[in-house]
Order: sequence, then structure tokens, then C-alpha cells
Amino acid sequence: MRTVDPEKHAAQRRAVLQAAKACFARHGFHKTSTEAICAEAGTSSGKLFHYFPTKRAIIFAVVEDQLQETTAYLDTLSQQQDLSSALLDFLDVILHLASSSDERRLVMETVAEAARDEDVRVLNDAGDKLLAEGLTAILTEAIARGQADPIVPTEHSVRFLMMMTDGIFSRASVDTSFDPSRERASLRKILGETLRLSGSSGND
Repeated sequence: MRTVDPEKHAAQRRAVLQAAKACFARHGFHKTSTEAICAEAGTSSGKLFHYFPTKRAIIFAVVEDQLQETTAYLDTLSQQQDLSSALLDFLDVILHLASSSDERRLVMETVAEAARDEDVRVLNDAGDKLLAEGLTAILTEAIARGQADPIVPTEHSVRFLMMMTDGIFSRASVDTSFDPSRERASLRKILGETLRLSGSSGND
């Protein structure tokens, strides 16, 4: 019996997933065929279905991958000594992702799919909950360290961060004149003053 190399298997699965993300970003979940994903990944349909039995399974994997990336990123932010800077870094990452047409389209496609598919909605809601809890933990600790003093309660401050995130992606998706990176200085200033972040004018 042939043994499976776990590292090679994981790498090949990752390559298929990355190819699927590229296709989904260009054409959406439902206009992308498994044949297109195979072509993008340079693999056969047999190998693709070895890793993902259906296209729906690939969609789930994409959403789950986004959730895992969010978890890892929030953990990195929470380890920073200066959490006021960490919150501004969070904004910078959102602006960077929203500036990428592929990343932006993939996020918006996931949101749209969540409205159509209950299972995707559950995963998407889990991602939202994870983000809210992570930001709450970071902001709460920043307040405890004297690095933030929001003008509204923590719960509402986090909701503001979530709405800002949603708004940046939404505006970038519908307004071709909107360049997220050009809004950086103003949004950092708004965020810095709203959360009253210490040691930062929001314009770095």
C-alpha cells in the first residue's frame, strides 16, 4: 500500500485551494467551473476531487481558510506590546486587503454566498463572531494598559470597527473612484480619536 506524505498532501491541497480562490475572485463561486480550477492549479479533475469531493466543499474550504487567517492575525495583533498601534495596524491590513481586487471580490462573494447558503452563513457568522471577540479582547486590554480610552463603551467601539471594515470593502466594491489606500491618513485619524489611542496621532 502506498503511503501518503502528509506534507506533500497538504501542499497540494493548498495549491488547489489557492487556485480556486483566484478563480472565485475573477468569476464568482457559481460561474467558476471545477475545470477552470483544475486548469488554474495545473492538475487533473481526479486529483482535485481527491482533495475536495465537490465544488461546494471547495467553497467551504475557502471560507474556513479565511476564518483561520483571521484567527492567526488576531493572535499576532494581541501579542504586540503597544495595542494602540495594533489597532491601527488592523486598519492598515483592512485597507490593504480592500485595495486588492482579488481579495475584495473574494470577501464580497463570501458575503453574498452567506445569504444564499445556510451552511456558508454559519461559517461566515463564526468568522464575524471571532473577529468581534478578538477586537474586544485587544481593545479591553489596551484600555487596561492605558493605551486606549474610547469615547463610547467597548461594545460600541468594536461595532464601529466592524462597520468600518464592512464599509471599506463595500465602498471599494461599488465605487471605482474610491481608493482605500488614499483614505489611510484620514481613517487612522478618525480611529485614533474615536478610540483615543495613546502615543499616536493616527497619521503615522
